[in-house]
Amino acid sequence: MAFTLHTEPGNFRAFKILIAAEYNGINMNLPAFKLGETNKTDDFLKISPAGKVPALETANGSIFESNAIARYVARLRADTGLYGSTFFESAQVDQWVDFCSTAIELPASLWFYPVLGYMAANADVTEKAKCDLCKALCVLEKHLSTRTYLVGEAVTLADITIASTLVYPFKFVCDPAFRGKHPNVVRWFETCVNQPQFEAVVGKVVLATKENAAGTGKAL
Repeated sequence: MAFTLHTEPGNFRAFKILIAAEYNGINMNLPAFKLGETNKTDDFLKISPAGKVPALETANGSIFESNAIARYVARLRADTGLYGSTFFESAQVDQWVDFCSTAIELPASLWFYPVLGYMAANADVTEKAKCDLCKALCVLEKHLSTRTYLVGEAVTLADITIASTLVYPFKFVCDPAFRGKHPNVVRWFETCVNQPQFEAVVGKVVLATKENAAGTGKAL
């Protein structure tokens, strides 16, 4: 089955899709894409009506919204266990994917976007983002105190989704003092990103040694 994923390079919302594809042995075609141009064409708007990326083309039609795509890719093979091994575990995977969307993604983005030049810096926004992300990671910290992975005994889409969302924060803004509040999360994160399927997509993740200031990060 042929799959084409439309996304700009370095889009963290595409990471979870590509990593799930690595675990499931699925080849993804990644055509050249320029945000602000490609996504405004009539052809692309037929794939993703709102002009958003990532967007997936399949033999049966297109899918947009990154979580929907990631869930689809994870479910393409049941034997790899990316969606859990039981009906209950599948619900737990969904629970953490949703938690990422509602509690982690926004504060994480608001913290690292100014560093990469994606939005203007605002000290109040950054401080609130730090507090909100810390609260979310405290939930993970407690859950991971007795677990290697978020659901079951192996990597699932839950781990893939949350770890993917934390790649840029942990690389650019979450300094050792911030990470030190969440040792179980850091242990889990490093376990995930050092898997070959993660490295094939995000490369080697080097944790931040300091909190970079706005405008000091590299464009992606």
